[in-house]
Amino acid sequence: MIVALAGHVDHGKTSLVRALTGVDTDRLAEEKRRSLTIDLGFAYTDIGGRRIGFVDVPGHRRFIQNMVAGIAGRQYALLVVAADDGVMPQSREHLQILRLLGVAAGVVAVNKTDRATADRVAAVARAVRELAAGTFLRDAPILPLSCRTGAGVDALRAHLAAASEVPEATAPSAFRLAIDRAFTLRGSGLVVTGTVAGGSVAVDDRLALGWSGRTVRVRGLRVQDAPAARAAEGDRAALNLGGASIADTGRGDWLLDPEMLLPVRQFALRLSVLADFPRPIRHGAPVHVYHATSHSQGRALLQGGAAVAPGGSALLDLACDRPLLVKVGDRVVLRDQDLARTLGGGRVVDVAPWRRRRQPQRLARLEAVRLDAPAATLAALGRAQPVPAATFRQHWNLTREGLAALAEEHGLRLHGDHLLHPALADEAASAVRATLAAHHREHPDSAGLAAADLAGAAADGDATRLMLAALVDRGEARLENGRYALADHRAAVPPEVLRTLEAVRRSLDSTQPPSLGDIAKRLGRPYERLERAMRALPAFGLAVRISANRYYLPQRLAELAEAAERLDAGGPFSVRQFRDSTGVGRNVVIEVLEHFDAAGFTRRQGDSRTVVGSWTECGAIRVAKTEAGRGELGR
Repeated sequence: MIVALAGHVDHGKTSLVRALTGVDTDRLAEEKRRSLTIDLGFAYTDIGGRRIGFVDVPGHRRFIQNMVAGIAGRQYALLVVAADDGVMPQSREHLQILRLLGVAAGVVAVNKTDRATADRVAAVARAVRELAAGTFLRDAPILPLSCRTGAGVDALRAHLAAASEVPEATAPSAFRLAIDRAFTLRGSGLVVTGTVAGGSVAVDDRLALGWSGRTVRVRGLRVQDAPAARAAEGDRAALNLGGASIADTGRGDWLLDPEMLLPVRQFALRLSVLADFPRPIRHGAPVHVYHATSHSQGRALLQGGAAVAPGGSALLDLACDRPLLVKVGDRVVLRDQDLARTLGGGRVVDVAPWRRRRQPQRLARLEAVRLDAPAATLAALGRAQPVPAATFRQHWNLTREGLAALAEEHGLRLHGDHLLHPALADEAASAVRATLAAHHREHPDSAGLAAADLAGAAADGDATRLMLAALVDRGEARLENGRYALADHRAAVPPEVLRTLEAVRRSLDSTQPPSLGDIAKRLGRPYERLERAMRALPAFGLAVRISANRYYLPQRLAELAEAAERLDAGGPFSVRQFRDSTGVGRNVVIEVLEHFDAAGFTRRQGDSRTVVGSWTECGAIRVAKTEAGRGELGR
């Protein structure tokens, strides 16, 4: 268990940690000279057979940023109030910050009882109970004690031992840690410390530093200041990293799963304004934004025109001066720049970039978010439109297995790289079938419809495109030469089209067919008449037009596609390599490769090409070679 101390300056937080652990957490020379905690301090001890860590935070209002950096939601709070002073401004503000950051349990220590009468201690306890009303400390024990005499310290120690049975985190989160210290050790190299905010990590895992994006390897690991093989959510951890230096990181940075690396300057927040804040929050208000150990200045952009009154709440956007690594569900504290006091805080509901903040579709998406129910959120979003699986994972900081479990809970299925709710998938599939069936009845000689013609068949065009691919995979539909048709449809090819094919088949039956002009000369036909007749062949999947003046039989073009795939197995290939491999002349090779590029089968990069798609029979199906595209959710 990690215990976070809180309270006004000079109320004895550091002394209390020393009484419990024997460790003086004031490590800086200036702290010792001024007898004032300035930065975070850490101490660990065994109480009741369990390892307990303490985070000592500064109590002075000038160092509130350091205080916020030491708090994490799964910590146990220890609010310290001096019996002689009583409740003071930072007693109140620290408790507000603990609540805003999601701390859910704790205890109160009324310290310095040796300096006050019993009546005074009782009065301070009543004031603390009044302060804690409506917060997570409303029913918490209030323990009187004195660090100087030792009275009451054992009672606090016994309470912490009983409270240290912290439930394990069950959220399917990817690993990330908010860095609060970074330093080097001779013989070891870079070490970072912080609280694990999600997931778990083990020695030899590969992670990313948020600021630099540099990939690092975990060389060693300590949890609660003891050697460990693994650290999990809520742990205080120190990680010895290979692959980076002290210049690459520092307090405010994050250590995280490389797939979760997504710095953002803009995000949406459900804001709650403190009831005692002295004025409403208006659109464009300048604020300090505190997220874990990170800090940025920014502006609060309201969704509506009305200001948010003290004690009120609202959905707003934050535009920050520097990138932050926030995820959906994260807690953020806001302080007013003019008054230098906490105005409120809230939880992040969206990190997707916006073009138009008040677009109805975006507002509907924000309203669908249920922060404590990601599965319900996924289902609600999936009913409205396809949900990009990788993006949802990244925004919510989920593992692959975690996303797969959420999707399964509501029956969402992966189509390509998107998740669809069954209701939306059924609607899109039914609309596609009906549209194709109607087209086949009205145009029996048509080979089918292009994807663009079918995109408007259902309420959601993206869902239609995904269901087209799914219907092809299931054998309910087929794709030929870029046109979709129901599996049992066979276009009635007009006799004149068949006569054209028979006339040109011998000329096209080659991996280097002649140009249309040469075919016209060979057949003794006017070029314009032949050119008009040839246009019908691709519509029935009988030929592929790769350029303005050249056609291929589908099977011959497929042979060239196979040749490209064989070359690609050895890495990117050049025009010359493709020419030498196929025996096709350079000019025709260029036409073929440009057709492959346009179809999405290959991608040109400088003077070389890479196969990026899958070729089937007579056309390119645009399927990117990505993990999500292969349907590997939860692998």
